[in-house]
Amino acid sequence: METVVILIMFMVGLSFVLKLTFMSPWQMLAEVVVLALATVSTTDIAISQSKIQISEWLQTPDLMLDLAVLLTLDVALQIAFCLCMISDPIKLKGRIVKNILLFIPGLLIFPVAFYLLVQIIFSNAGMDFNNLSYSLGVAITVLIPLLVYGARYLLPEDSERFEVIFYINCIIGLLGIIATVNGRTATTGVNEVNIYSLLAIIGIAVIGSIIGLVLFRKNQNKHNNQL
Repeated sequence: METVVILIMFMVGLSFVLKLTFMSPWQMLAEVVVLALATVSTTDIAISQSKIQISEWLQTPDLMLDLAVLLTLDVALQIAFCLCMISDPIKLKGRIVKNILLFIPGLLIFPVAFYLLVQIIFSNAGMDFNNLSYSLGVAITVLIPLLVYGARYLLPEDSERFEVIFYINCIIGLLGIIATVNGRTATTGVNEVNIYSLLAIIGIAVIGSIIGLVLFRKNQNKHNNQL
């Protein structure tokens, strides 16, 4: 369970970095500073946690179900962002929605940063916790912009980054289902795998990915024809 959650957090961070590549430098810096300040502000809460408590949270089915709802909403927003960015809306309403989706960094990036702060505090027992949180805030402010420019260098085409964000969030959605089902299975004591449910999930993921790719290619070709 914990491994799946950590993998989800890694994918969320990667999606966050890729999304910042579509912002101007000042907009990107503003998003990063907000994340750093939000992380530092949770220092007192992070100090009061323990490894056992965090581990128990990750094994609690009800909490995983709640997180699954938040994760689904976050994935839906990021996929909607990809579709809006490639549609090139003309109407004012469409542009407003596009900008709103652009500036939503991701609902799960804040819990990810909090988890990272908790792990740093656990790994550096005896050090001043406030200094650790401030150091993490500075690291977020400095390292994330570097990662953003690195992502732009590796994937210079906007279309490539759209596709990567789309597929990453599809994977996050699937991992969220796995984490939720795993937590429920551990509680009920059922060790069998429902083949039909698994095939249905895979089929939905494949069909959704194909539809998204077809829509993307269609809008891309339409845009190229207009040029």
